[in-house]
Amino acid sequence: MKIFSKMSKGIATLLMVLFSFMSVQAPVMAAMVTTEQLAYEQHTETQRDALRDFFSRDDVVAQLADRGVDVNAAQDRVGSLTAAEVATLHQQIDELPAGEGLGVVIGIIVIFMLLDIAGVTDIFPGI
Repeated sequence: MKIFSKMSKGIATLLMVLFSFMSVQAPVMAAMVTTEQLAYEQHTETQRDALRDFFSRDDVVAQLADRGVDVNAAQDRVGSLTAAEVATLHQQIDELPAGEGLGVVIGIIVIFMLLDIAGVTDIFPGI
């Protein structure tokens, strides 16, 4: 009986040591988020939503299909653009007169795709 008692104490001690090491976690780094950062992220998401709406328009879908671009892929890739790319694309759409910006926007997307395929950039990680 004493053997089981000593063995159970040894196992219990071993388990306590193992469980104490398992509970050690990596330190978590936290930082303050400024209002400007939150406003910038919100502004970027608003621009990204506007681009998604733009790519869901019937005339844009038709133009993309005419040029052999998969509409769903183009809409998905809007989500993988960086904040700077979203701002550039959104600004160019807003500055161009109605109906004239479609070719430029499609051209920019095709250029982004070609640069990504060539390995110059990593805009679209799925390609």
